[in-house]
Order: sequence, then structure tokens, then C-alpha cells
Amino acid sequence: MPPKKSKHEIALKKIKLKKDSKMKLKKKKTTSSSSNAVAAVGGSENRGVDSEWWNSFWEKNSPISGSMVPQDEEEGFKYFFRVSKKTFEYICSLVREDLISRPPSGLINIEGRLLSVEKQVAIALRRLASGESQVSVGASFGVGQSTVSQVTWRFIEAMEERGRHHLKWPEDDNLQKIKSEFESSFNLPNCCGAIDATHIVMTLPAVQTSDDWCDQIRNYSMLVQAIVDHKSRFLDLVTGWPGGMTVPKLLKFSGFYKLCESGERLNGNPQSIPGGSEIREFIVGGSNYPLLPWLITPYNENDEVSGFNTVHEAARSVAVKAFSQLKGSWRILNKVMWRPDKKKLPSIIVVCCLLHNIIIDCGDYIKPDVSLSCHHDLGYAQQWCKQVEPLGRKMRENLAIYLENSK
Repeated sequence: MPPKKSKHEIALKKIKLKKDSKMKLKKKKTTSSSSNAVAAVGGSENRGVDSEWWNSFWEKNSPISGSMVPQDEEEGFKYFFRVSKKTFEYICSLVREDLISRPPSGLINIEGRLLSVEKQVAIALRRLASGESQVSVGASFGVGQSTVSQVTWRFIEAMEERGRHHLKWPEDDNLQKIKSEFESSFNLPNCCGAIDATHIVMTLPAVQTSDDWCDQIRNYSMLVQAIVDHKSRFLDLVTGWPGGMTVPKLLKFSGFYKLCESGERLNGNPQSIPGGSEIREFIVGGSNYPLLPWLITPYNENDEVSGFNTVHEAARSVAVKAFSQLKGSWRILNKVMWRPDKKKLPSIIVVCCLLHNIIIDCGDYIKPDVSLSCHHDLGYAQQWCKQVEPLGRKMRENLAIYLENSK
């Protein structure tokens, strides 16, 4: 016969049962509330992709007589967001989980509903593409300035994490294809890409201004360096450094430089050329870069090697083109940024480069008319770098002889 339970034990059991019941009810309410929020923000499986935002946006911003906005709706979409609807859907799929699971607070539009993932992505893309003020972008979507600010930053955080695979140094097979394309287009054997740098101009608060950020033409700016392939697609990126830094110094602070110097990058098999010489893997860069065994720069204008310089400049121009397309497509980078957060600005730059690559990777295209009509670093004269390494000089000589004999 089981022993009798004391009154104290019975009382404790009743309290526990009552507490468990309350916890289950609370959990049920929380789960129900979370489900409703997920459905409202991102659209549940039953609800599907939100397209209402586009109909409303197009009606409000559709072309009028004399407008630069294309009459065709598909082209209009690309005009406003730089991507096709198909690429837009892919971008939404990358960030959907993050924007649903951690939606920014207070994102309720004028109809009293939480913003869908599609509308959030559209707001962020429009802000990056146009470079217009948050107030102006918000007005075109019927939301406030603070909503544009929150949405854009959450999108940038999500894209930087979820889209990283679109910007990385290529594996062996892809690198081989890049080398083949450079040789086919420019007759440069074993060339793996082109390097260039650009300034992102900004206005800083007086308390943050310093000589480090003040560049050669007295702008406050941040430097960006990139290596690109034959399609002007970004392969390596470094940013966050002040505009007052020189390009050679920026190169030496980059991870790419350290990997090349330690033999961990651009370390593939050398290619034999007629005459018994060998050409190692290399990239091409402008006269503002040092001449290294793996970084080939042009001859001085006084040297009689114009044929080499012509070929070299044609290959290097793919990097110039990439920055012109980047700053032209994502105009936030080509307008003077008003008091940017210097810790957040590198993330904005990275995400714009990711978007540039995604357009190419998705078989989409960059509209020719969005590229800058001028140089991407207008006003910044290239300062000739006098650093010349003997092995770099020999490499350049071998390439020049090869090009001359290939005519």
C-alpha cells in the first residue's frame, strides 16, 4: 500500500500543474503570434510572393511625358531596381529567412500591415540604386524615412552574410577559364585578372574629420580596391581604409598581397612561351601600382614599348569598366555620402559589389546607359609608383617580347 502524501506535497503538485498549464497556454499564444508575424512580413507558403507592392509602385512612379523612365514595364522595373524581376526574386530568396526571422521593428506601412520581404528588398535596392534621400525613396513607396533606414540596413546585413559566395577567388577550373579568356581577348598568357582602386567620397561630421580621411584632392573619402575577371566581375575586394592612403600602401595592407607574397595565391603552373621563357600567373594594374612578379604595370611613357602598353591598357580597362558600372548602377556610391557611419560604409560597398556580381551570375545584364560617362575616379590623377622589383621587370620584358613576336 503506497504511503499517503502529505498536505504539503499535494499543495506543491497543484501549484506545479497550474504553472505547467499557464506555460502551455503562453507558449501556444506566442507560437500563434509568431506565425502571424511571419505570414505578414514574409508571406507564408500559402500566401506566396507579394506582387502588390510593384503594382502600387509602378502606378505611383510610372513614366509621364518627357520622363526618362521606360514605357515598358519590364524595362521600367530594371530602371528603378537595376535587376530583372527574375534576378529580384533570386535576391529575395537569399534574404527571405533573415528578413522574416528578424524583421526590423515598427515596419508597418500606411495600410497598417507589416511590409513583405519583396517590398523591403525593393526599398533597399531603390535606395542603393538611386542614391536619393531616404525621405524621397520612402515617399515613392508610401513609407517613412526611418522605415527606409531600417529596411536598407537589415537588407545589407542579410545580403553580406547570405550572398558572400558570389564574391570569392575562383577555384582552379574557373580560374583556368578566366586565363583562357584573357589570352583569347588580349593575347596575355596566364593573366588572372585586372586590379584597380576608387574613392567613395563622403562628408564627415567635424568631430570625425582627420588628415587620414582627407585625400589628395581634399575630399574626405574611403578607398576601395578590387580585382576583376574578363567579364568585369569582382573576384577580390578590400575596403574600409581612409582615402588619404596611397594605392601601393592599400595593396600591401590587403589580404590578397599577403597571399601572393607567401606563394598561396597566383601560384599555378607557369606557362611556356616561344623562346624558352615562362610566364607565371599574374594580374595587370595601372601605373599607380608597383611592378611585381605577379602584378604587371605599364612601361613609362618615355619607353618605346607602345605596343605592350596598348595591350596592357585594354586588359586593365576591364577593372575600370567594373567600377564605372558599379558606381553608375548603385549611385549611392557615386554621390557624396552625407555623414556616413564609417563602420557601416564598407558593408554597403561590399553589398553593392555582390549585387553587381549577382546580375552577371544570374545571366542578367547591366544596362549600358547606367555606367558612368566619365572615369569612375574623376579628378584623381594616377600617381606613378616607382617601386620596381627585378623579377617583375623581367616578367614584363618577356611579355613584351612575346606580344611583339605574336604580331
